[in-house]
Amino acid sequence: MATFHRARSEEQRAVRRQSILDTAAGMLDEMPVAAVSLNELSRRVGLSKSAVTLYFESREAVLLDLLSEAAARYRAETAGTFAGWADPSAPVPVRVRQVAARLAATFAAHPMLCELLSVQHAILEHNISVEVATRYKRSSRDAIRWLAEQLRDLLPELDDERALRAAHMVIILVGALWTRSRPAPSLLAAFQADASLAFMHPAFAEAFEAAIATFLRGLIAETADATDGADSL
Repeated sequence: MATFHRARSEEQRAVRRQSILDTAAGMLDEMPVAAVSLNELSRRVGLSKSAVTLYFESREAVLLDLLSEAAARYRAETAGTFAGWADPSAPVPVRVRQVAARLAATFAAHPMLCELLSVQHAILEHNISVEVATRYKRSSRDAIRWLAEQLRDLLPELDDERALRAAHMVIILVGALWTRSRPAPSLLAAFQADASLAFMHPAFAEAFEAAIATFLRGLIAETADATDGADSL
């Protein structure tokens, strides 16, 4: 264990925080989230566990910040591409499928983000303070609103409220389907041994694309019904 020297300046603290996050990200390349412990993280960073908690109050707090970073990278990498996600002259069903396919492909290209989203409610949002929870949820809210704006531009048939619902469902489906597409070894063996169970082991991108396309079509129809109802008053 390296001798601990307290970071004195804000710049030094920021560097040390980033080192902890980078180390945690490296651990996720080797193991599932459940196996990431604060003890092992501290050992790899070269600090005592108590020193790490000067920067992050718990393992979950580390991983929530890592999730926020992964989400920010997703936004940065996709922000300039949305205009090409759908042909604006195509009919609604075609545009919906185009958007769904690009959502599936771009999330699949960010496995750490998907992995962390798959455990955020069951694991990451526990053992944290109100302060950490509030900061994370505000970051998550802003990310969902950002995605809603992109969906609204691509599918103007959605109203603002339903675009927000669509964006929120994107995050829910990513987490749920990422988990189901990566079963434990014993379950994988069972799926392979019995063809009748195959539908319970969906491929992530394929299952996500189908599910979010169905949801988007439903929201667009709901928006149209609401508009027609208001026009008839």
